[in-house]
Amino acid sequence: MYFMKVRRPIPNFSGITRSSATSGSLLAEPSALAIQTTVVVSDVTTEDKIAFQQLLTDIQTAWSKQDLAGLRRFVTPEMFTYFGTALAEQTSLDVQNYVEDVALLQAEVRESWIEDATHYATVGLRWSARDYTISLTKQRGDAGYLVEGNDVTPSESHEVWTFMRFQDGKWLLSAIQQTA
Repeated sequence: MYFMKVRRPIPNFSGITRSSATSGSLLAEPSALAIQTTVVVSDVTTEDKIAFQQLLTDIQTAWSKQDLAGLRRFVTPEMFTYFGTALAEQTSLDVQNYVEDVALLQAEVRESWIEDATHYATVGLRWSARDYTISLTKQRGDAGYLVEGNDVTPSESHEVWTFMRFQDGKWLLSAIQQTA
């Protein structure tokens, strides 16, 4: 809903794919360890790019609310397990992480392909947000309330997210890789 209220320019998702990679690069050659399946290079549409941007916001919002039901709608079962474990860890430590005011700064489709009926897209994301962790046992203003991060000033994150969808279904987050 937030995405619909605030119109932001669509980020430039230009980038390399297997079809545009130079000869001899890793992207130009299929993996030697690939499972025997049909792999076809796929184009990412404007609608797909909007969906990726919305997923970034929706996933961070559900994470901040510790909304497992919400997360389940946006991620694969493997990512759901990862998020569930991380939220359980926070609960055990009496802390909660918030990622608020997410703003996508840059996105680059690094690769997109189809294996059988499953579509994949790997996207490099650079985004800013207020990312901070608080203690649930302390009051605001007490020493130790802010465990990590900054609850006032946004910081930048650089990650590579892989999305997947079955046939023409909705995109789901299937992997996150931290980058430097």
